[in-house]
Amino acid sequence: MKRAVLSYTMPFSNVSHLPLAGKLKATQVAGYTELSLMPVEVERIAATEGITPRDQRKQAEDLGIQIVRLDPLNTWPRVWRPDNMDEVYIASVDTPPDRFFAIAEAVGATQMSLNATFPMGAMALDEIVDHYIAICKRAAEHGITACDLEPIPLWGVPTLAMGWTIIERAIAGGAENAGLVFDTWHCVRSYSDIGLLRQIPGDRIHCVQLNDGPLHLPPGVTVKDNCYDRKFPGDGEFPNVEIVRILAETGGLNGLGPEVFSPILADMSADFVGEITRRTVSGVLAAAGVADDLLRA
Repeated sequence: MKRAVLSYTMPFSNVSHLPLAGKLKATQVAGYTELSLMPVEVERIAATEGITPRDQRKQAEDLGIQIVRLDPLNTWPRVWRPDNMDEVYIASVDTPPDRFFAIAEAVGATQMSLNATFPMGAMALDEIVDHYIAICKRAAEHGITACDLEPIPLWGVPTLAMGWTIIERAIAGGAENAGLVFDTWHCVRSYSDIGLLRQIPGDRIHCVQLNDGPLHLPPGVTVKDNCYDRKFPGDGEFPNVEIVRILAETGGLNGLGPEVFSPILADMSADFVGEITRRTVSGVLAAAGVADDLLRA
């Protein structure tokens, strides 16, 4: 079996219901050494648990964990407000860049995710590329080595193909830290061609998020509805095994973890979250023939 997983990251979605100690415990149980957090989570922990961002970093590092990724920054382009989300959601992702980078520096994050939450067609491609190059260069000034765009079918950069076009143009424009977050739910729900992954250099895919569900949504279920009803990898029909095989060949299995938004997480303990995270990802890797140093009997 080919050993090709370069790093594992516990996604913030899986542990958002847990206090900081629980988030770190789940990450440990999974066997992971990286954790992603939302900016609003970092601030909430400081407000409700009395743990400053710098102390959050220290507590993580004391356990051998890096808060490696801050996710997401949505306010990077001229137009950013979505037209299909409520004000509660918008308030959770309205962190301005100045505050975002201050939080990233405090927790020691060197990677960041960008969501293109503006409506499709709200800006021309050239303008999107210009905004993206600008935020990549600004991020580099704050020690961010991976400034990653995440194509999401709900909004203005819906497909893998469009996302990769933006990344290619940004690299040509001098954005050395440009890259992608690749999420299997986004790929399936946008009907993106997974064959394109063979053409994308693996070192430009800085984060891979596995999840699962039905290939086709039941009647009456919208993409927006299903976004918050995901399953762990292996519990649905997504082509996770084929995707992992391709990424193993290209060197794209970076920041690997199962990003699951679902009500089933609300009652899960830190131990259970860590175990199901480890077990489901390891199962996909085993089925794909990719060696996994976290796989245990």
